[in-house]
Amino acid sequence: MRKTMTALAIAALFSGSAAMAAPQQAQAEQQQMAQQQQSIELTDGMLENFVTAMGSVQQISSKYSEQFQNAEDAEQAQEIQRKAQEEMVAAVNDSGLSPQEYNAIVQRVQQDEELRARLQEMTE
Repeated sequence: MRKTMTALAIAALFSGSAAMAAPQQAQAEQQQMAQQQQSIELTDGMLENFVTAMGSVQQISSKYSEQFQNAEDAEQAQEIQRKAQEEMVAAVNDSGLSPQEYNAIVQRVQQDEELRARLQEMTE
């Protein structure tokens, strides 16, 4: 459960750039994400890839967490966040998922207790 919650929190890094976009664009992206979330058929392979990606994303998050907290100003914090986000996107892509698929799975995990339990079993 702890790992799943960490993944949910880390997902905010992926959507951080959308928050800076124009409100209409962010709303359109959220609608697209909701549609994608419902349309993705999750296979065991996708979930295994998600677990792999989640572990990598957690490691990257840990790596940059202290740097982010110790940033001297907002500009430096943004740069650290950008680097972390780039590495996270690369890690997700390397796992065989797109960032959109990863985020869609995160969204599904938030809403689907059975899926959350299934993922928890896979991470034990």
